[in-house]
Amino acid sequence: MEQILFIGISQAFFAGLLIATKKPRLMANQVLAAWFFLICIEMVIVLINSNLVELYSIKVLPFTYGPLMFLYAKMMTEDTPSFNPQYLWHFVPFMVFLLLSLLFLNKPVMEGTKGFLIIDRFISLRIIYGISFFISITAYSVATFLVIHQHQKNLKKMISYSSAKVTLQWLVGLSVIFYLSYLLVFVFGLIDILLNFMPFDPYELSFLGLTVFAFLYGFYGVKQPGIFEEIVGHFETSQENTPPAYRENTGNEKYQRSGLKAKDIEKIKMEVMEYMDREKPYLNRELTINDVAADLNIPRHFITEVINNHMGKNFYYLINEFRVEEAKKRLTDPKYSNLTILAIAYDSGFNSKSAFNTIFKDLSGMTPSQYLKKSS
Repeated sequence: MEQILFIGISQAFFAGLLIATKKPRLMANQVLAAWFFLICIEMVIVLINSNLVELYSIKVLPFTYGPLMFLYAKMMTEDTPSFNPQYLWHFVPFMVFLLLSLLFLNKPVMEGTKGFLIIDRFISLRIIYGISFFISITAYSVATFLVIHQHQKNLKKMISYSSAKVTLQWLVGLSVIFYLSYLLVFVFGLIDILLNFMPFDPYELSFLGLTVFAFLYGFYGVKQPGIFEEIVGHFETSQENTPPAYRENTGNEKYQRSGLKAKDIEKIKMEVMEYMDREKPYLNRELTINDVAADLNIPRHFITEVINNHMGKNFYYLINEFRVEEAKKRLTDPKYSNLTILAIAYDSGFNSKSAFNTIFKDLSGMTPSQYLKKSS
């Protein structure tokens, strides 16, 4: 066990140091670094407790793990993340149990699973602690998944391609495994509490899991760029930078909120479609709506509103419609007969074979190979 703790301490500390000093200094990375350092501190405390002196009997730091995982996902998926004092409410359970641990310092509040159900004055506290921790891990794992799921839906309004760096699919996978690992600890712990069956303290399993997670989260966290800062980018959409032609409002309440006049909807649609036909920006595999907004000098939120509300689709779907049509032309054009289907896919703006096959079949009802065979 001590060997695992030493590895975990080293792993968590250096992962936290790498991410904390990573450029640019993103708020999301500072949250992730804080999580690593708290894991490191927790393992150091366990070592001290087992070898030197009992620092506290209530394990309180794990109550920060769920909130920090959730806040990392939230800040990574926000266009302009900022610290909100309300975030501190997520750490109320941690503070409550920290105060209790200090209040009952050197008291036999918790001594592993063996004495969990011993009838003493702390049994209610132990039960409340166990239920609270299970709810915390469950709630924040679900919340993290929902934040990333909503982010993945919102991305289709802003970018025309799919990438692990922007969808954060790695974070979904690790969050699910993180929850299942703790669920396993809960199950083993419950078995040990009720049947006194386990030859080891199930709590020790969590440190093996945390050591692995420190490595995996650190590996992906170091590689993960800022989604909006470095990939999607920002585009100013304030009224000050809005072209005068789009700045005034009609009496229509819906467009008063957006700043877009009803009479300009068709004009924006026409400008977008003409731009697509003329410039073929969809051939850029990493095209974003910010690129289109900058080229047309139209605020991003106006283009988004027109595409979503008045063209019946999102930016991702619109751009890939053009890419599929481009691919169809090239597949049947003798000039491109020397190219493979995959080469044509890349030349048409797709950034992966799987995305090309999926979108092509979705829009045309057949695979690229079937379309080529049918057209030949």
